[in-house]
Amino acid sequence: MFAVLSGATAVVCLGLAAILILGPQHYLGLYNVAVDPGAVFLGRRAAPLLLGLAVVFWCLRDVAPGAVRDTVAWSAAVAFGGIAVSGVAAYVGGTASVAILVAAAIEVAIAAAFLLAR
Repeated sequence: MFAVLSGATAVVCLGLAAILILGPQHYLGLYNVAVDPGAVFLGRRAAPLLLGLAVVFWCLRDVAPGAVRDTVAWSAAVAFGGIAVSGVAAYVGGTASVAILVAAAIEVAIAAAFLLAR
């Protein structure tokens, strides 16, 4: 399960990185977030981080159970769980549309899957 989850997460991170590099305004538009130069700047700055995560998840997809796998799983759970919390907070605060709740639900599912796949 870990190999499939890690590989799929790598593909998701790669896709998000590409979107944020090429057209962050389109991604922001999904959530009705104001598209201003600062938001576009931050989106493009975040893209390499997602690209790095894609590489990590891809390279470690076949790692055997143990400390490395547990570390990756816990890190992914914290990261995706934190992103989900920030999405819900953005919705509650009126910054993002209800579409962010769909993303948050997917992020919670990914976080939970990593905890189960350890």
